[in-house]
Amino acid sequence: MALPLTGPLSLSQVNTELGRSAGATISLGDAGVRGLAGVAGGAIGLGTLRGKSNAFAWTITSNIQELDVHAAALARGWNGSAAVTVTIGSGVYIWSDDVAVAALRTGGAYPGGLTLINRGFIMGKGGAGASNATTHAFNIFSTRTNGVAGGPAIALSTPITIDNAQGYIGGGGGGGSSGLACGGGGAGGGLGGGLSYVSNLVPAVVTAPAPPSPGQPGSQNLTQDPNHLAFNVHYAQHTGAGGAGGNVAASKGFSI
Repeated sequence: MALPLTGPLSLSQVNTELGRSAGATISLGDAGVRGLAGVAGGAIGLGTLRGKSNAFAWTITSNIQELDVHAAALARGWNGSAAVTVTIGSGVYIWSDDVAVAALRTGGAYPGGLTLINRGFIMGKGGAGASNATTHAFNIFSTRTNGVAGGPAIALSTPITIDNAQGYIGGGGGGGSSGLACGGGGAGGGLGGGLSYVSNLVPAVVTAPAPPSPGQPGSQNLTQDPNHLAFNVHYAQHTGAGGAGGNVAASKGFSI
């Protein structure tokens, strides 16, 4: 809260604004007081402190992966006690590439309070899609893996005020199931599952391409093993990041 523009103004109020106890020893020449007043040297009086605020404000204008707000604020000059207001700009992504790590975490304590204003996207990592086994006339390969749960968008360890008007906050979607084809990864950037198979010649595994940037649609990749005499043609895929759906994966029959 800013110091009053009019009316009584005391040094105890200045202490409180600086995050100190009201009765702490204070002098107008203190570095903290001068910093609050914006008077580096020379004469200084209580009048120069009117309307001053010790709050820390930070507007994020570019994408950040796995944001620790506490550490980032300290790195940008926060004194560790003033009120903190963080604004995520329109179209900005705060995202995670790890289902075990939240896209945004508050970190340590905020003695002056923490406010988050979100006008962009805060999204957890999408879970990887399931991998399925497939067969053909010569061999059977039964190994498969299940889809993976998505990760959290936000991890809170301290009281916070959140204004999410015009913003989006969402945990990553769980990985898709699989039938004949591999399952799509969850929304938020998860990979699609691989498709494993064995022919009468050489075992091979088809894997999905790397995921796209946040918010972009997924793609699919056609892979054919030259050692398999065109017995099998497989498609490997992944989901889109930021909520785009997974693409279809398929296995075509063999020909000789």
